[in-house]
Amino acid sequence: MATLLNFVRMSGWQFQSADKARFKEPMQLATIMFLSYFFGSVIDYFVNLKELISYYHPNSYYFFLDILTALLISIVVKVRSKQGQVCKFYLLCGLLFNASLFLIIQIEIFLIYEGFKPYEHWWLWYMFSIGINSSDAMMVLVLILQKDFFRLYLLSRKIRECF
Repeated sequence: MATLLNFVRMSGWQFQSADKARFKEPMQLATIMFLSYFFGSVIDYFVNLKELISYYHPNSYYFFLDILTALLISIVVKVRSKQGQVCKFYLLCGLLFNASLFLIIQIEIFLIYEGFKPYEHWWLWYMFSIGINSSDAMMVLVLILQKDFFRLYLLSRKIRECF
């Protein structure tokens, strides 16, 4: 959705070239995120189709895909505009937060499967489901609005200036 909206913004005939340059970087980031989630869906489909899911690591490909996407965004995508910097910051924060939640859940599942911990619902399972969905929603919103609506980017810049 964010990719399509950014594409429409960038391809509009009514915009000047300066406006198109401003939307180019968020469009690149939205395309990378779209491809990441698309490949994640395809991998999930084939893993479930062939029943290749393991008890030790049922969703580890999401962890690796989030890490690879964060590395791709941080190394390859160079941003110069303020909108691009804000989008890149929020995407990296969201991807790393999702990856850490996937890693924590993987450790939890491994401990349960090996018998080191009894199976019981606890706050981490609720935090995982709410955290993943809210982080994804935040990444989509920042790609659509291109604003620092939580003021996290501003806070991180102030902290960097102090050090």
